[in-house]
Amino acid sequence: MVRRVQFILLGTLAGLAFWLLSDLPLELRQSRGFLVVAVLAFSFFGGALAMLSELGLRRALLSAAVIAAPLAGLSALKSLGFADVGQMLDSSHVPVALAVAGLVPVPFAIAIGLGGRRGWSNYRVLFLESWNIVVRYAGAWLFVAVVWLVLWLLAALLDLVGIDAFSALLGRAPVVWILSGAVLGLALAVVTEMSDMVSPYLLLRLLRLLLPLVLLVEIVFVAVLPLRGLAHLFGQFSVVGILISTALASTALVTIAVDQDDEDAVHGPLLAWAGRGLALLLPVLAGLVVWGLVLRVREYGWTPVRVTGAGAAAVIAGYALCYAGAVLSGRGWMRRIRRANIGMALATLALAVLWLTPLISPEAIAARAQLARFAEGKIAVEQLPLWEMAHDWGLPGQRALASLRTQAGEPGQELLADWLAQLDRAENRWDFERYARPDVAGRAVALREAITVLPAGETMPTALLNEIARLGADDWAAGCAGRTPEGHPGCVLVIDDFVPAQPGREALLLRVDGVLALHETGASWSVARAVWLGGGVPASGAAMIDSLYAAGGGPVATELRALPLGGQQLTVLP
Repeated sequence: MVRRVQFILLGTLAGLAFWLLSDLPLELRQSRGFLVVAVLAFSFFGGALAMLSELGLRRALLSAAVIAAPLAGLSALKSLGFADVGQMLDSSHVPVALAVAGLVPVPFAIAIGLGGRRGWSNYRVLFLESWNIVVRYAGAWLFVAVVWLVLWLLAALLDLVGIDAFSALLGRAPVVWILSGAVLGLALAVVTEMSDMVSPYLLLRLLRLLLPLVLLVEIVFVAVLPLRGLAHLFGQFSVVGILISTALASTALVTIAVDQDDEDAVHGPLLAWAGRGLALLLPVLAGLVVWGLVLRVREYGWTPVRVTGAGAAAVIAGYALCYAGAVLSGRGWMRRIRRANIGMALATLALAVLWLTPLISPEAIAARAQLARFAEGKIAVEQLPLWEMAHDWGLPGQRALASLRTQAGEPGQELLADWLAQLDRAENRWDFERYARPDVAGRAVALREAITVLPAGETMPTALLNEIARLGADDWAAGCAGRTPEGHPGCVLVIDDFVPAQPGREALLLRVDGVLALHETGASWSVARAVWLGGGVPASGAAMIDSLYAAGGGPVATELRALPLGGQQLTVLP
């Protein structure tokens, strides 16, 4: 009973802490101080609840604090490389590193608490406690969901007779957080007490049955691969992610096959040989992961995602070499795999800790690599990940952008300056990327040289050029390079304030094939409607251009009379 009370109190305190954190003002929740406290709370309460049944309250709290305090400090250190906390959490790799650094030490802490200093190498305890944590938390959260379902059904029942106080109470944030924490603690206490019935053994036995199926599919994949070719394989989208997921699943299945000791490991010939086969195929998957990353980096350069993939590939390669070596060494291969699992778990933990320090910064690696590729002429301006540098790659990305802005001020770097100006004007990623497509970028370069701008001395804004390029076709530049019957340019862009009553300027693009009207709104341009004044059939594009030059090449005031109707005017357009 005392243990149940401890679980409930600890869960209640966790719920209270998370409610207080969630109730803070938005500006505080975006601060680094909030990040430190939140990571500390997640790691401390999560670890303490996981270790309470085995270590007791005092040692569980102490062990959880030893894990949580350094992790909170590492999160603060990592956040210094980003513009704000939200940007750091939006990166996929930092939350993963935090999770690994916070979860992996928990089974080791339990093993040390139960067996002393040498307990860290007790694979039986490490294996069993790791899976106990998974199963117990899964069962506890399932119970929390059931409790809330029952409570809301009861509240709905009372609502039918006009008693809505219960549903109003359940809708209050403090009640949600604190009650959820208390129920979670109670559920963990119950599943811990019933460890003989609620254990990972059933789950592990079921997962073992997947060994032959996964092995068969991997054998077919490896057998067909030479016939299809690597070029076909790595030409597909996110193939490296699929290979990484498959390799991690194979690693988990081999670990499940060898279990905590030889007595509980697989004994049937089918499952045992399936485990050996998966272990021997792991180096093939690891090699394909590495090769896929090499091809991507050669073609597109480093990005934070690819650096993260390289870290995952290193872990997978380590497991693959250890597993294959253990199997090829003959008898006792299961025992060697268990030892390798301890070493690889510690190596993965060390990598996660280093990942949370300035020693490994995927954003810095990517920014330096992309700048180097641009300086060497391997990529064009339109291939630079400018949006990512500005909004996703933290302070290294912003430093890379500052370097590019300095370069943009040099002679001959007008195109780079245009792209940076477009980046500054873009309100969101879509607004920028619709101009960042290679076809639009190339079209804009060609159209800038082909379009004649009037009146004389007027320059075409980059935003206007990009909008014309986005709306245009690939053959527009070739058409603009032609001449009219009277020798005038094939494309003429007239920029003026055609509608003085509206803010912003307008532009009319006259081509031999038609007319395009655009309107300026702030820093962007959008399509407008061209209106013909006067009777008769409009002239052809070439004739319009010749007539414009004959009239002086600029706009004139129209001869319209209208009825003044308050803020509007009414007239007749023939």
